[in-house]
Amino acid sequence: MSETPKSHSTKLRWITGLLLGLPLLACVVSGPLWIGPAIVCLAVSIGLWELHGLLFDSPLPWKWSLLSFGVGLIFPTLTFAWGITGINCALIISFFSALSLMLLLAPLERDEIGRIATLYFAWLYVPYLLSFVILIWAKSNGRFWILFLLAVIVSGDSGAYFTGRKVGSRKLYPAVSPKKTVEGALGGLCSSLVTGTVLGLIFFRQVPLWSLCIFSLAAALAGQVGDLVESMIKRNAGKKDSSSLLPGHGGLLDRLDSLLFAFPVLWALLQLSGAGHAGWF
Repeated sequence: MSETPKSHSTKLRWITGLLLGLPLLACVVSGPLWIGPAIVCLAVSIGLWELHGLLFDSPLPWKWSLLSFGVGLIFPTLTFAWGITGINCALIISFFSALSLMLLLAPLERDEIGRIATLYFAWLYVPYLLSFVILIWAKSNGRFWILFLLAVIVSGDSGAYFTGRKVGSRKLYPAVSPKKTVEGALGGLCSSLVTGTVLGLIFFRQVPLWSLCIFSLAAALAGQVGDLVESMIKRNAGKKDSSSLLPGHGGLLDRLDSLLFAFPVLWALLQLSGAGHAGWF
């Protein structure tokens, strides 16, 4: 019996996921300290390349491309060196660098202001948000919290997919993502809640149950919003995927969309909860 296009796509999706996911998990669990920032730098470079293709109608001039990738890598580098202070310094450097390049190249062209605004959005969307991975990674229990978040998001995506297929009927936001349903979104939140709570009880026994529930739900909800934002960006660009880099998945941003929003939310909740003083973080 011949393989249908849908089954071939599903198989390709699984193969790509395993080839990427297993080495990533190994790096998170037992990799050296520098491997986390290195992975983030690679993701930043690829993510910016894909986002440029979505945000700009024509390729960026090489000087602006050089600035964009250079500034993008400043975020994870300074975050690894100085933590949250490094992120703030990167925000200042990125803004001043873009204005300085405009001053040198085209000081009287108003269109360049729009280009700077778009680039700054790209820097906030990819390197700024991904830098929170490094902030979590640097903590004593950071790797476990990263694994916790990955499990919560993957579980939520799977729960949303299967719930939506089985009982989904009411569209969640058809203008942005026609296939997503309210039932699927609720199923994803429930799946994330169960997964996060179970993993938390195993790995973070000192964390109160109510905190685990809040962390799981907030991260899952942020992930769903991130997914919708990514869909909105692609629809505005008239594209289905951010790129064709990952067979069966589309681009890297198509895999990172939920995580981009979830990591900063988890970091903020851990900070607000006093997790460091309580020994959770």
